[in-house]
Amino acid sequence: MPTASVLAQTTGSISGQVKDEKGAILPNASVTARNVSTNESRTAQTDSDGRYRFSNMSVGEYEITVDSSGFAKHVQSGVTLLLNQDAVVDVALKVRGAQETVNVVENASLLNTSTAEVGTRFDARRLTDLPVATNRSVYNLALSAPGVSQLGPNQVGFAAGINYSANGGRVRSNNFMIDGQDNNDFGVAGASIPLNNPDLIQEVRLVTNQFTAEFGRNSSSVFNAITKRGGNQFHGSAFWFHNDNALNACSNLDKNAGFCNPNSTVQSRTHAPFRIENQAGGTIGGPIIKNKTFFFGAIQRWWDRQLGSGVTIVGVPTEAGRSVLQAQAGTRPQVAALLRFLPAAQTATGQSATFNIGANQFTVPLGSLTGSTSSFSTTGRPRCASIITLTTTISFMDATSTRIPTLSEPVKPALRETRAITSPAPRG
Repeated sequence: MPTASVLAQTTGSISGQVKDEKGAILPNASVTARNVSTNESRTAQTDSDGRYRFSNMSVGEYEITVDSSGFAKHVQSGVTLLLNQDAVVDVALKVRGAQETVNVVENASLLNTSTAEVGTRFDARRLTDLPVATNRSVYNLALSAPGVSQLGPNQVGFAAGINYSANGGRVRSNNFMIDGQDNNDFGVAGASIPLNNPDLIQEVRLVTNQFTAEFGRNSSSVFNAITKRGGNQFHGSAFWFHNDNALNACSNLDKNAGFCNPNSTVQSRTHAPFRIENQAGGTIGGPIIKNKTFFFGAIQRWWDRQLGSGVTIVGVPTEAGRSVLQAQAGTRPQVAALLRFLPAAQTATGQSATFNIGANQFTVPLGSLTGSTSSFSTTGRPRCASIITLTTTISFMDATSTRIPTLSEPVKPALRETRAITSPAPRG
């Protein structure tokens, strides 16, 4: 049963009815569905009502061939099967005459008449054309679907990866899947594995209401992404995305930290915070053994070096306040540690604090201090597939994050490394 459920979440079905030109039912007609990319084919006979059905078919382009005694062979191409689609291809055979084969180029109807499922489908073209923000995250596509809303200014994100509400549902009630396998964060919900390479994804199906039987777990929406697979022809892609501080503007937080100040004597403070970001990668797929075994691989490396504004601390001594502390209590260990590790406030707030030493009282002017952060991260994901499909998805991500309150303070690096490896069940 688990295998059947996985197949249903990563495939589609092709069905229809075979009749003659006058509408009479044709039983025992031979129907063949051939995958144009892999040349994989399946054959079935129509039943007593002239109906046929192919279940658990891999998504992609198909050619439908119908043959019956006394009738011309019917060949219909251009049938594109989408994720979880029940493609209906009805055929009307013509009596055999001078023309032995009838060729038709027509896709199956996209209108869903078999289930009450409500959702949005993103095919390869929409994945390429729709904006997915500078992080190129495929999950951002959900924000362009009807009924989906992003968090408001006063709402808090409780889920990993992306936070959105589908038809008023909780942000923790969305179900994320890759190739039919669970992709939910075990701790706080949301997506566990990042998908920042749209070239890896063949199709995304976002179901927002009336889920069919194979889906469960959560009550809000189902975000199901399937990765591409290889075929008899070699194909691939390559990309390079670049961003740096010369292309960025300053936020209010950056300005409070002292950036974008044309009057600054420090050159790095006259423009946006330092940043050099590069995303490079590509995909390649093709045959290992023609008509039998295929491969598809994708890799992405993401370098992001940046110095950005961090947390603002209010109540930090200004330069004048540090002078008072140094002169009056600089020999005390607590005050010496404060002066050593906490830089002076960048912006005076007009507030002050007082302290007493003996019978004397001293006033320390205070202000606000905004720190900075820097980070570096890389990601990669390969995938392989064959006709007896064994899919393996490997995701690797590491990041180094350094907290830098000011440019003058010694850097104290901290390493954060995350690895996630998933092996979806076989599909066939």
